[in-house]
Amino acid sequence: MKESQQSQSQAMPLRRVKQQLAMAFGISGLVMATFFTVACAKDDTSAQTQGASKTEPAKVVLKDGPAIEFRGTLSGDVLDLTPMEDETFTPEAKHFMATGENPYRGNEEEVKKGYTIFSTACSGCHGHLAEGKLGPALADDYWTYPKNETDKGIFETIYGGAAGMMGPQQGRMTVDEILHVIAWIRHQAEENLKNGGAAPHG
Repeated sequence: MKESQQSQSQAMPLRRVKQQLAMAFGISGLVMATFFTVACAKDDTSAQTQGASKTEPAKVVLKDGPAIEFRGTLSGDVLDLTPMEDETFTPEAKHFMATGENPYRGNEEEVKKGYTIFSTACSGCHGHLAEGKLGPALADDYWTYPKNETDKGIFETIYGGAAGMMGPQQGRMTVDEILHVIAWIRHQAEENLKNGGAAPHG
């Protein structure tokens, strides 16, 4: 009888110790699980934010309205912006024609498209990096026509033509293609300013 009472009295503290340990580890486990859940959620959020900032272009609210007046760089005549055969004005082209603002500027994917168009349609005269060849450089801080500092101005020069061999691109390039090229030219000029020389197109 005494032996059974002794073993019960020894078992009681041991049971309490086990309960306390289970409780301590349970609470610690809960605290650790909560910590890791919060930490992982923060990492996921920051990774998503970083990924979004790299791939998401700035959103431009596109406007559609009557076209503003565009004039030829040499003649000063009002340019006819009637679409080419099989050309449908994109929302971005309509926005540009209504505001003079190029919505493709600063959009990485659209800038790359602009380089592709530039390399096939313009680089023969202006060089592969717009550094100038038969025609003037387009990615530095000097403009043959000062109006080309604005997107509206350079559009008028490309669309309506300039002096020398630079004939009008009206009927050869769509408004949308010209806007892509302008977006790349601006990007290239910015990169050149940062690097102090001709920058890679990528």
